[in-house]
Amino acid sequence: MNHFTTLTEAMQDLQKRGYTEELAPAGDYLKVTSHDDIKLRNDEFTVDEFHRFEGTSDPGDEMTLYAISCKNGMKGLFVAAQGTYSNEASPELMAKFNVSDRAHVNTEGAVQPITPTTGL
Repeated sequence: MNHFTTLTEAMQDLQKRGYTEELAPAGDYLKVTSHDDIKLRNDEFTVDEFHRFEGTSDPGDEMTLYAISCKNGMKGLFVAAQGTYSNEASPELMAKFNVSDRAHVNTEGAVQPITPTTGL
């Protein structure tokens, strides 16, 4: 199991493993920032793993890095800071990233595979 101490370290490792696209929320979709015409609905991508990092001085400075595989073959990364995307993403989209109730949550930056839940 990989343990990363920084967000940058985790991103570099995932990029080496093919997660090269940058993803960002846009309403009911994730958009691929390098391709304005590509928008991914909930059923068009899977969260493969996530890495959560807390700020050393303030646990409220939480960042979560998601490694995502798309049905179109693309792989990308989505970085979410606590509360950052509340106005940019629909509740349905963000529900796909809700890992707080899953047993795999680890705040030490360890690789945490996610089994997709039905209905998301």
